Amino acid sequence: SSDMKVSRQWLQNCFEAPLPDAQGLADALTFHAFEIDGIEQASSDFMLDVKVTPNRGHDCLSHRGIAKELSAILKLPLKQQYDPFGYKPDFSKAAEGVSVSIQRSDLCKRYIAGYIKGVKVGPSPEWLRQGLEVIGQRSINNIVDATNLVMFNIGQPMHAFDAHKLGSLQLGVRVARAGEKLVGLDQKEYALADSMLVITAGDAPVGIAGIKGGMPAAIDEQTTDIVLESANFDGVCVRKAAQALKLRTDASSRFEQGLSPELAGYGMAQAAHLIASIAGGEVAGYVDSYPEPQKPMYANVTVEKVNKVLGTALTSADVADAFARLGLPYKEESGVFEVSVPFERLDLSIPEDLVEEVARIVGYDAIPSTPLPPAEAKPEINKNFAAAEAARERL
Repeated sequence: SSDMKVSRQWLQNCFEAPLPDAQGLADALTFHAFEIDGIEQASSDFMLDVKVTPNRGHDCLSHRGIAKELSAILKLPLKQQYDPFGYKPDFSKAAEGVSVSIQRSDLCKRYIAGYIKGVKVGPSPEWLRQGLEVIGQRSINNIVDATNLVMFNIGQPMHAFDAHKLGSLQLGVRVARAGEKLVGLDQKEYALADSMLVITAGDAPVGIAGIKGGMPAAIDEQTTDIVLESANFDGVCVRKAAQALKLRTDASSRFEQGLSPELAGYGMAQAAHLIASIAGGEVAGYVDSYPEPQKPMYANVTVEKVNKVLGTALTSADVADAFARLGLPYKEESGVFEVSVPFERLDLSIPEDLVEEVARIVGYDAIPSTPLPPAEAKPEINKNFAAAEAARERL
């Protein structure tokens, strides 16, 4: 599982109604979603260390994901204006002179570059500094902090390059060549291998995809124009590169879980908006390279199936209530629920996934223990396995 450090105050900002105290939130999550590793007090706020299970890494390594869980568990609606995905981002304004070419669209499903001119780099406003410090993040400057805030808010890792230091606005995503090197923002030199994806400007590496940006295009006090990156990189590729480089970051831990390419659009829209509001600057345009958009996903389940798997006697109203609380849009016809799966819930595809959602919202403690039905057939014996076990016993 991956740890997500969650601020109670940040969660409270998503709700009108007052939330329970930190221990109350911890109990709610423990019984319906995730274990809690600990609670720490940080100035006037509390930080919960949530152990997010691997099947939910793509949406719950974010305050928005945890807020949505709590909304379902506690039956508290999220603020009406608080739906970070409640609109369609618009990238139709083209960024003059910027281009993006993706060499392997299987490893990079989407790459959005946002060109922002005339920013003033400086310290972040107090609210932003505090928000990040509570969850154990160092405040760096208003641009970097804005990209981090978006990542911890909705789960989309972001990166900002100094546009002038890039040397070229012809950006690319390609596999590294053996022998290429890159000095990271941590000032260490990394030897790249052809199993890794790099971000290039004019074909020279400027970042290791999904893991770390390079020193050559780092943001500093003199930066005025930036290229903002919001992209989707293959989880397996990022994990192998992070392991090989011994470099795990907040960004890599999210990409490793597999993210929806749709999420990148919301990341870009929110980061560009935030940067314009706290660092000035004007969005000169975007390039959105998205060769194969994610298709709508559906999953269905019957009430009978839910009860058979759980050993319960839930009604279709109970099932409908669980889906409604979770914000899963559904159509019901003669006992069959067809759920149109939100783009970020990559874990929902088969009937059993939906059964699990109903179970945890109803509450595992509310599900009676019933004996398992007798097995329908005599289990087969695997001859090789049996022989190996017998030999092991004798020896």
